[in-house]
Amino acid sequence: MSCPIQVLLIDSNPSEAAGLRDKLAVSKRATFAIQIVSTLSQALALLEDTRFEAMLVDLATPDAEWITMLSNLQCRAPESSIIAMSGDEDETKALEVVRAGAQDYLLKERLTTVALERILLYCIERQRARTRAALHSSVSQVLATSQSLAETETAILRVLCGFLEFDYGEFWRLDRAAGKLVHHQSWHVPSRDVGALSAAAHAMQFTKGKGLAGRVWATGTAAWVPDLSQDPELRSARVLIEGGFKSAFALPITLESETLGVMEFFGRKSQEADDELLRVTVTIGSQVGQFLARKVTEEEKQRLTNERLLILDSASEGIYGIDLRGCLTFINRSAARMFQRTQEETQGQQSHELFHHTRPDGARYPVEECPVHRVLDQGQLFRSDEECFWRKDGSQFAVEYSCFPMFEGEKISGAVVCFNDITERRRMEVELRHAQKLEAVGSLAAGIAHEINTPIQFVGDNTRFLRNAFRDLAQLLACYERLYGHAEQGTVPAGLLYEVKAGREKADWEYLQVEVPKALDQALDGVNRVANIVRAMKDFSHVDRRAEKAAADLNKAIESTLIVARNELKYVADVQTDFGAIPPVLCHLGDLNQVFLNLLINAAHAIGDVVKDSTQKGHITVRTRLVGDCVEISISDTGTGIPEAIRTKVFDPFFTTKGVGKGTGQGLALARVIVVEKHGGTLTFDTELGKGTTFHVRLPLAGALEPREALAT
Repeated sequence: MSCPIQVLLIDSNPSEAAGLRDKLAVSKRATFAIQIVSTLSQALALLEDTRFEAMLVDLATPDAEWITMLSNLQCRAPESSIIAMSGDEDETKALEVVRAGAQDYLLKERLTTVALERILLYCIERQRARTRAALHSSVSQVLATSQSLAETETAILRVLCGFLEFDYGEFWRLDRAAGKLVHHQSWHVPSRDVGALSAAAHAMQFTKGKGLAGRVWATGTAAWVPDLSQDPELRSARVLIEGGFKSAFALPITLESETLGVMEFFGRKSQEADDELLRVTVTIGSQVGQFLARKVTEEEKQRLTNERLLILDSASEGIYGIDLRGCLTFINRSAARMFQRTQEETQGQQSHELFHHTRPDGARYPVEECPVHRVLDQGQLFRSDEECFWRKDGSQFAVEYSCFPMFEGEKISGAVVCFNDITERRRMEVELRHAQKLEAVGSLAAGIAHEINTPIQFVGDNTRFLRNAFRDLAQLLACYERLYGHAEQGTVPAGLLYEVKAGREKADWEYLQVEVPKALDQALDGVNRVANIVRAMKDFSHVDRRAEKAAADLNKAIESTLIVARNELKYVADVQTDFGAIPPVLCHLGDLNQVFLNLLINAAHAIGDVVKDSTQKGHITVRTRLVGDCVEISISDTGTGIPEAIRTKVFDPFFTTKGVGKGTGQGLALARVIVVEKHGGTLTFDTELGKGTTFHVRLPLAGALEPREALAT
């Protein structure tokens, strides 16, 4: 061994003590540093400040019974080997001594230098092996049971302080960003006051090579300071010495060749460096380093997980995740609130059965038809605003949602659903559509009023004619009543016959017989025309209050729109219709009425630019036909055509070629949204300068398919 082995000899016989010291002085296998005391009390006082690897104890020491003496020594220095000596060859006593904690029982008269040397070395090595095993076991237990890094660091300091017989320990971690060692945890023997030292440690940081911790960081090896007063570079040396500390020890916390931190220990006993102990603690430093790296990674992972969950919970939209079985893996606070559920009660539950089990119309929604579960099968993004989710209380709410597949490598591991409650937006959209229709009707109000005024005028004229005719006929009927009365009595005055004849001539009965039926027919025709106009306005102004589509007759819808727009069209174009036999289409009819009106008004304006300042008229042709599983509506005009330079812009919001007050640029943009986005159809056009334009609206019979963009050809 490179350093002398510290041995405490407790013997009240000075000559025998000197003899034992002399025998050990000539030892060839090791160097022993012997300190001799004569009483137990002296030994206990010396053990307060000095660490010994072995104690040779004469059981005849006068100030204590041998069993009491062994117990006190073990409590004061549990890491030291105790070897009992006696002048009595008593096997029974020898067994009792060993059972009481001594490692061996020696007869003084038989001790030679070789025997004493061998026994000491064997006992010391046996004690060291026990200490190493106990130390490794305690450290492993701490690493296995600690719940956090702070708890682990404190427990490791406590364990090592106990085994190394140090009173105070500090745990320093490397801050890579700052390039310094930063204080993390401290531990001290409860009976010791280390307030000043602990406060100084919290305020300190070490760079590489500075202070004991910095030196260990720089070298990557443990360092022992047996005498603090001889190391002026040690940080806070004055505070340490004033606190009664005499020795120090530091070991690196390593992961392979990298230093992650340093542990420092300070003791009130003078302790020489122990090479064997240094080797043991280096292994522990590596063990702690592996744990530290793993725990830091776990805590960083947990921190990121918590941060992501906090971000998710802070989002206003609802977000939840499902695994491949469709079971919920997480749900954010907004989603739980919208579903009227707690986050805990949804964990692990089938999302489809909780939120998506029924269609908007109340029909059962089979899980195999659910788009969310198709995403799990196919791995393709899905978006929709045509469905609803269900709350815990059984009520539904309209949603706009997206479902994104999650991948681990190339395999689908689950999906994430993001959604918003669009109930209020739907209500506002309905009100907006209603307002747009009212605006459209308002802009056509003068024309509609004129269309109603014409039949109302001849209804009024014919009604007045019938009133006058009835007055004359009433007088004639009065004459006939008197004639009838006299005829019943058998006498008819000649003057009465003359009066009847004069009444017929005055009423012009032959004329009324022809004209009254005509007047009635004309009045009824006028009433029917007004009724048709009112009915058309009612059909056109229909507001879709429900989120889902409904089957509708598009031929009838177009007829109503043509009646509403008749006054806008009749002065510039003759309208021809060619309605094919088409089945009902699943749609939002009120929205499509707006599309048809916009296209008809645009056609009228385009023709108006051609026939202005002339008496000529253009032509507008409206055709419907069945094309596969779609219905196509074509609206053609003989207008100016669309210049090539602006054909890509006609569907842009607010783009218009009309004069101020004649167009807002919203008509075709709105038409594209309704046809393409809301109905999954197509809106295209054919155009030729100087000949005109035909817009084609193609709508799927069964409602929205995959949305496609509006195109120009």
